[in-house]
Amino acid sequence: MKFDIYKIADNYNLTETERQVLEYILKNIDDVLDKGVREIAHINYTSATTIIRLSKKLGYTGYVDMLYRLNFIMKNNEKNQNRTSDITNFINEIDKDVIENFIKTLIKHRQDIIYITGTGFSSPIVDFFCRKMLVLGFKCIKTNSYGVYDNNEIGGTLVIGISKSGETDSVTKVIDYAKKNNLDIITFTGKQNSHMAEVASINFNILDDKELDDRNITSNYFYARVMIVMEYLLDKVMNRLEKVKQENHYI
Repeated sequence: MKFDIYKIADNYNLTETERQVLEYILKNIDDVLDKGVREIAHINYTSATTIIRLSKKLGYTGYVDMLYRLNFIMKNNEKNQNRTSDITNFINEIDKDVIENFIKTLIKHRQDIIYITGTGFSSPIVDFFCRKMLVLGFKCIKTNSYGVYDNNEIGGTLVIGISKSGETDSVTKVIDYAKKNNLDIITFTGKQNSHMAEVASINFNILDDKELDDRNITSNYFYARVMIVMEYLLDKVMNRLEKVKQENHYI
């Protein structure tokens, strides 16, 4: 299981050695339950006192309490991870080739500037997607400005557009400018035969429960599905990048 302990390290003012010990324990949570504090200290080139101090910093009564509490947390996380399949079953309906093309395209543009566009109810999704990509190390810019895409002075190479109808005028214009300037285009739409879907290099046709509800008055899970798909896709991208990194490390 992957985890990010840097925020924990900051919140609890952990030293670099304490952070490394914590990371070792989490990565080897099943094995460390059978190891004493001195053995863990020896493996990590530190002292038993350092590890006990770490357990106190994290709010545990001691080394053993820390191990069993962390083990419980990790097992709980695994259960929660398995439960996500209940809300992601619809992803199985997405063409595997489309998913693979998305992964390859984002990796291709890993070091490039990526634009993302969407308005109305799609705007919060765009905000989320952009911030998520920034956290993951992508150079992402949210903009609906026609000039940015028409002149492309910033030098963007990929645009991601989100629209339930796939026909939102302000977004389709942006997509058309991007097409004219030979940018790669990825779209998330609720209609397969929409303008955005047809122009895109890659289109994700996300189920729209209420196609006739243009004002989004009734319950509609299109936007929730888009967010779930985005999380799924970005996880796949980061796993692929990590795999490539490990393969290159062993060459």
